[in-house]
Amino acid sequence: MFGVAVFLLFSLGARQAPITGDVWSAELGAWRLATTGTPWLDGVSPAQLPGHWYQADDIGSGALWTAINPDNGHRVVARSPGVVLAAVPAYAVAGWFGDGADGRLSDVPGSLTAALLAAAAATLLLAVALRLAPPGAAVAGTAVLAVATPVWSVAGNDLWPHTVGILGIAGAAWAAGRERWWLVGVLGGVALTGRLHLAVVVAAVGLGVALARRRPSIALQVAAGSLPFVALCSLWGRWLYGSWSPTTGYATSTLGAWPASRTWPERAADLLGTLVSPGVGVLVWTPCLLVLLPHLPRAWRAAPDWVRALAVGGVGYLLVQVYLNPFHGGSGFWGYRLPLETLVACFPLLLLAAVRLGRRARTLALALAGAQAGVLLIGVVFGLASSNTDATPWTHSVLAETFRENPAAFVLVVLLGAAGAVLAGHRLGPRAPVPAIESRDRA
Repeated sequence: MFGVAVFLLFSLGARQAPITGDVWSAELGAWRLATTGTPWLDGVSPAQLPGHWYQADDIGSGALWTAINPDNGHRVVARSPGVVLAAVPAYAVAGWFGDGADGRLSDVPGSLTAALLAAAAATLLLAVALRLAPPGAAVAGTAVLAVATPVWSVAGNDLWPHTVGILGIAGAAWAAGRERWWLVGVLGGVALTGRLHLAVVVAAVGLGVALARRRPSIALQVAAGSLPFVALCSLWGRWLYGSWSPTTGYATSTLGAWPASRTWPERAADLLGTLVSPGVGVLVWTPCLLVLLPHLPRAWRAAPDWVRALAVGGVGYLLVQVYLNPFHGGSGFWGYRLPLETLVACFPLLLLAAVRLGRRARTLALALAGAQAGVLLIGVVFGLASSNTDATPWTHSVLAETFRENPAAFVLVVLLGAAGAVLAGHRLGPRAPVPAIESRDRA
């Protein structure tokens, strides 16, 4: 029931069309594969696409991410394989009802796919949480992650690479909690088809647990499960872009030059901006994390080895993300997006910190989480998102701008969210004793 409820909530996103070429590009690729069996965009009329994602009659001259295959001259979508392939079934079904190759591209199948995959990720994380915390705390913690963070407004709202990434990480966490190491690699491999550098997280779990337990076989099992997905990315690159490199889909974009354009002091400022900038700062949009920070050391000491390894991998991934991409993540979304996979990877550790909160701190965390959910609700329902003018997140806040447009309504929704979260949290019952968790750092 939890997953169904989350899916229905996330499906609200299908009411509003995406306003970013990143999402439309992935949906275009899935639509072409589902309706024609090939990824080539030749023959696609601009009249079949949303109005402002092309210029004149050339779909390659607008805001869509496309590239030319040098081997055959075909234009293709320049996106990672996971985010395109994930929506192919939905677009195939839609094709039965008239949205075929001669129809018009719709965002609804893509949005519903995102809702389904993100809800599946939340369901897997609930299963993880139930092994680490009392039932009430597990449900509350997972609900906060699902509806009080941009897991809802980004990964569950539109078809981003993060949608595939968080599903794979959630699956890997679920498998790690059950010590199914080959399955950790397989489900982690799903994540890296969305973003290849999520291999950092998969490797951290495999190597971290193998070192902690002095069992190299664990790392080998994780590698055996995940490496076929790297091969899949290579095959995708060869088919679509004429290159065996598994990173080709990203290399075709203009972001490939970003790392060389930044000095190390600028990169340090980018990392700080990821956390605290008014526009996209994690702690600005998710302030309940501040309540958990003092309890992280105790949570770390009590955490199983796979929880610690997963969190280390998540932090390592964020460092790579900030190195490879502008920390603001572009535009066309509500909240932040680049740190989402890190947030999910750190969720088991954060949950162990949450169950150690005292009553007052717990009430404050619930109130902040409810306020966060209210803010996200505003963005999802009204289709709000950062625009291209928001490229300076240190000086511009879309939250502040939205507040100024209607302060009374904004405050009312936020207060209702805070009150509702506190009531719901206490309705789950008094805080049960923290379960004894074996760290499992076995020799």
